[in-house]
Amino acid sequence: RGMGWPEEERSKEYQKIQRLRIKLEEAGGVNPQILQEYEEVQQRDAFLAKELNDLERTEKSLRELQQQLETELEQSFSQGVKKINEKFNELFQAMFGGGSAKLTVIKLRSREDEENSERPSEEFGVDIAVDIPRKRVKNLDMLSGGERALTSIALLFAVSFVNPPPFLVLDETDAALDEANSQRYGAMLRNLSDKTQLIVITHNRQTMKEAGVLYGVTMGTDGVSRLLSLKFEEAAVVSGPPHES
Repeated sequence: RGMGWPEEERSKEYQKIQRLRIKLEEAGGVNPQILQEYEEVQQRDAFLAKELNDLERTEKSLRELQQQLETELEQSFSQGVKKINEKFNELFQAMFGGGSAKLTVIKLRSREDEENSERPSEEFGVDIAVDIPRKRVKNLDMLSGGERALTSIALLFAVSFVNPPPFLVLDETDAALDEANSQRYGAMLRNLSDKTQLIVITHNRQTMKEAGVLYGVTMGTDGVSRLLSLKFEEAAVVSGPPHES
């Protein structure tokens, strides 16, 4: 191809080629595996780029789903609190013969939050405001022990009515109630038993009257505990109607 070139030009090109050969030999020559490695790295790079794009799309989709779930949870939570408040107020009025009660969700602030206002607190609590008939009482701190028990029972039952659990264990929640309030408590137990299975530990006779099955533990002179059970429906059938005197 260089036959038509002048001799001087051919000599210069030949010298360039020789210098390039020397540099190539000094560099170790051409390794044929380098080209194969380059192709493999290029394919790997293309694969990782595709994976990265898939991950970015997945991250975006998950963030949208997270936002949607957070919105739905906030709405469900707000609706749940509203329903609990309605039932809480209704049961509170039944227990106290009037008045009102309200449950409010509040955001708690710690000392760290006050020092660092840029970081919002994510802890929440509840505040209960009550209005008892014929008393100037607006918060729980001013209630007596029995009144606090009644308020707690009303709130517990309100939550259970709105979202009934499979079963509910009540351990002497009626211990501070007088006879009149025990009757109201028993009526609420009767209504709640239509929605959930109740296991009640009590010494109150009014509460026992509302039970379907009564279990008792007694100890004889031998010091051995014995379990007694009574089904009121079967007992009523066996005993029959009361005799007239």
